[in-house]
Amino acid sequence: MSDTDVFQINTEINEDELEKARAYLNLPLRIQQYNYEASRDAIRHYAYGVGDDNPLWCDPDYAATSPYGGIVAPPTFFYTFFSAGITPAFDGLQAFFGGGRFKVHRLVRRDEEVVPTAKLVDMYEASGKTASKMVIQVGSVEYRTKDGELLCEYESRAIRTPRRADAGGPTHKPRDPYAYTEAEYAAIEAEVLAQTRRGAEKRYWDDVVVGDILPARVKGPMNMATYMSYYAGNLNGAGYVACEMQWRTRYNAQHHPELVPNNRGLGWLIEQTWPGVAHTDDRTARQVGMPGAYDNGWNRLGWLSQTVTDWCGDHGHLDTIDVRVRAPNLMGDTTWCSGTVIGKRQEGGKNIVDVELIGKNQLGTVNTTGTASVLLPSKND
Repeated sequence: MSDTDVFQINTEINEDELEKARAYLNLPLRIQQYNYEASRDAIRHYAYGVGDDNPLWCDPDYAATSPYGGIVAPPTFFYTFFSAGITPAFDGLQAFFGGGRFKVHRLVRRDEEVVPTAKLVDMYEASGKTASKMVIQVGSVEYRTKDGELLCEYESRAIRTPRRADAGGPTHKPRDPYAYTEAEYAAIEAEVLAQTRRGAEKRYWDDVVVGDILPARVKGPMNMATYMSYYAGNLNGAGYVACEMQWRTRYNAQHHPELVPNNRGLGWLIEQTWPGVAHTDDRTARQVGMPGAYDNGWNRLGWLSQTVTDWCGDHGHLDTIDVRVRAPNLMGDTTWCSGTVIGKRQEGGKNIVDVELIGKNQLGTVNTTGTASVLLPSKND
């Protein structure tokens, strides 16, 4: 029996696939966790993967003197329990990370076990500048302790597009890796070495002024080591395993679909030996309409999160962060992540600062935008 005897692999958006996907709305989804527990090493590996060596995440002696009394995980570490790739159905259609929103009730403590649950909550058709036809799939994930305490709520936004440009798929023009001068490399190095974080010094809500600029975090140039270190900290999906396990997963997707996660289309597991190949191979990336091998969108949310946590310090709390991917980030690109304070308020006994976030590459292209709300201590507390 061949794959096509069991599954119809599509390259276009059609009504049959739309109806198939609608059947998943608001139903609990089978998912596959990457981490189950927030061990010291798991937290450190993730933090290093996003280039964030904050001692609050990585140094037990430093963290012991913090408000948390021990190591905690970065706000976006929740991705490592389940990275919220919620794209059921549309077998054969490309899936891209469109953006996501975290509502963090509290950070994960070292050695805590976390249980995520997920469902598809919305789906709609749209069009954009580089893809004339797409479906946006919106997912909802809750991350709880074993005892049921709600730690974090996450909204995922995935973009499903046809693979062919003539069917409405992406139409990005191919772009060669950027060629840096020695002076540009030196400038990037100098910026990285000059970066500081607020750390243990309190940043008070009273002292923040609308218009304040958050210092930029320089990320890049993106290379294979950077990419793989992120995946060491956060792998997503049933396909990111060793070869023999990939074959077993593929067999189960063909013959025992009830044994594999249903948050992704089964065709994704059947058709591709390694589902992330477009992230590392220019030829494959261009076949799906991208300008070249590109990063993982989850990573950029981690970068913008770090921009905020480095600024607010150990006594601040990143309450919400909502990020949208605007343009591909290719191998060889460098991204400058920064932010601006756009508002401050006091509600429900909380001192809140609102921040606008942006990521730009070495060409001046805005590749990421977002907003965040930060809780800070007040001198009157």
